[in-house]
Amino acid sequence: MEPDMISKHIRSAIALVAAAGMFAAVMAPTNSHAGVVDGVRTADGLMMYLGVVPAATVRGHAKSHPEARMHGGVPAGSHSMHIVAAVFDEASGARITDAKVRAHITEPGGLQRTIRLEPMTVAGALTFGGFTTFQRGIKYRIGIEVERPPHMQSSPSKNTPPRMHRVPAVTAHFAYTHD
Repeated sequence: MEPDMISKHIRSAIALVAAAGMFAAVMAPTNSHAGVVDGVRTADGLMMYLGVVPAATVRGHAKSHPEARMHGGVPAGSHSMHIVAAVFDEASGARITDAKVRAHITEPGGLQRTIRLEPMTVAGALTFGGFTTFQRGIKYRIGIEVERPPHMQSSPSKNTPPRMHRVPAVTAHFAYTHD
């Protein structure tokens, strides 16, 4: 893929995460905002964008709107947040759409929980998202794990058949504090 196309995909992802943050700032109560420290990471050939916005941004949709029903419905509570991750191939800039994505959330003291981030389409672009809760004033570590499906790997010779190749999961870590 040409560099212009890569930067187009990257700009698209940044715009998506920024739009989610702007929407949260406008729609959420004034005492509820979120802060991901540096929401872009690269790891093992993948570029990951992370956004965390109050669940209230989704709760504001009409019940008939698809986002109002995503991930099993919007949880109640002032500490409920919506995690959104966009994943791209770093070399080509192509959006990753065929992955299993999980968020491993670690609190101080080592308490950890994992949530599955489900595929969802926002503004015509596939991302991954899920709901969780974060207490105010605690610094969390969020590991976004991306597991790609196995694929057929070609054989180096005619005498060896192609084989299934599984790529290990890739994780990128982010810092987050719910203010």
